Amino acid sequence: MPNLEVTVFSQKIKLSYKNNEKERLINVVKILNETWKKFSHLHGKVSDIKIIILISLELQDKIEDLMVLKNNLLKKEIEKNNKEILKIENMLDNLYDELLDIKKNILNKNHE
Repeated sequence: MPNLEVTVFSQKIKLSYKNNEKERLINVVKILNETWKKFSHLHGKVSDIKIIILISLELQDKIEDLMVLKNNLLKKEIEKNNKEILKIENMLDNLYDELLDIKKNILNKNHE
């Protein structure tokens, strides 16, 4: 696996990544560093570990929000699909009823 040297939270580190994940890794590092800057007013007032904890909490909160959104979207999609399935089932039931009527009519005509 290739390596990429990046700076995360003012620390240079070397990260391994899969070939198709380089851009994603760069983007994630960028987001972390932007979040680090967001808490820059705390630098020197609290320890770096406390800032990292705050960043972790914020990112976890965003992940939770995304999971709720994803679940809501999935529920809506399932509801929509269920409605479509019900429509199709109703159409099939109606078609079946019509076919039964046709069959009954044919049988009645044959008995006459």
